Amino acid sequence: MNEPRYPTAVVLGAAGFVGRHTALALARQGCRVLGLGHGQWAESEWRQWGLTNWLDADIGLDALDRVTAGEIPCCVVHCGGSGAVSYSYSNPLSDFQRATQSTATALEWIRLNGANKCRFVLVSSAAVYGDQGDSDATENSVRSPISPYGVHKTAAEALCESYSRFFAVPSSIVRLFSVYGEGLRKQLLWDALNKFRVGQYQFFGTGNEIRDWIHVDDAGKLLTLAALCPQPTFEVYNGGFEHASIREILNRLSIFCGHRGGVTFNGETHKGNPRRLTSEHGHAQRLLNWKPEVGLDSGLKRYADWFKTQLGEMRGAEQ
Repeated sequence: MNEPRYPTAVVLGAAGFVGRHTALALARQGCRVLGLGHGQWAESEWRQWGLTNWLDADIGLDALDRVTAGEIPCCVVHCGGSGAVSYSYSNPLSDFQRATQSTATALEWIRLNGANKCRFVLVSSAAVYGDQGDSDATENSVRSPISPYGVHKTAAEALCESYSRFFAVPSSIVRLFSVYGEGLRKQLLWDALNKFRVGQYQFFGTGNEIRDWIHVDDAGKLLTLAALCPQPTFEVYNGGFEHASIREILNRLSIFCGHRGGVTFNGETHKGNPRRLTSEHGHAQRLLNWKPEVGLDSGLKRYADWFKTQLGEMRGAEQ
């Protein structure tokens, strides 16, 4: 008797923070998950994240042929890219290649090999909206990016729509907002906890910047639903959950890690950093039955607890 064959999924950028959680979520749904991108990690590690094969290479037509070995996957989920607005200012061409050119390559590979048999899912960003003022962005809100990063993501979205319209490649776009969670060793929360432990409590900005926050577990589940659920040829989803200001986030985080120092801000602002980036995310809940489960307080506490274990391991390694 032949063994049952599970659908094959490809995750681009699977070694990254969102990519590895997406790979694991797909594997838990019974997919055979193949990974492609950059990251020299041991086989024992990438297998823990649900991958059955991993190829450390640029996203290219030949690399996609190699990792799939002639098989047409049910979906390709593109989690690659720099993930940083600041990087797009210092390395605009590289950011374009990672965000936009790689999207064109993946879509072209699907056109040549799978067309309507393989769904493409792009991990986009709230940065495409720019500054929305005091309103929550919907999927139909005007896109007015204010950074090269946002422009490159907007261009990648246009490619998805083009390949869907003209070449019948089923495409979904998931605009993730501020993703956080255990395992993230950069950005605001990681930097904040490292500052707290040495008694530093001043941060960049005003503290009044408001963001939608989504735990990486919920982000991975959303991307998996977008990849596997039957949908129209082209669809866009917001991936946000709870609103909170940077000041609120850091004050809560300081409590969860046992520090009571008052958080202050220097009042300066970064280029390309809007005052508010929040979403109306009911579309994904209605169409995909997506139900985010990790509340902000729970997620921040989990992150603080995880950081403490990392700190203990680092101290142990130094002894």
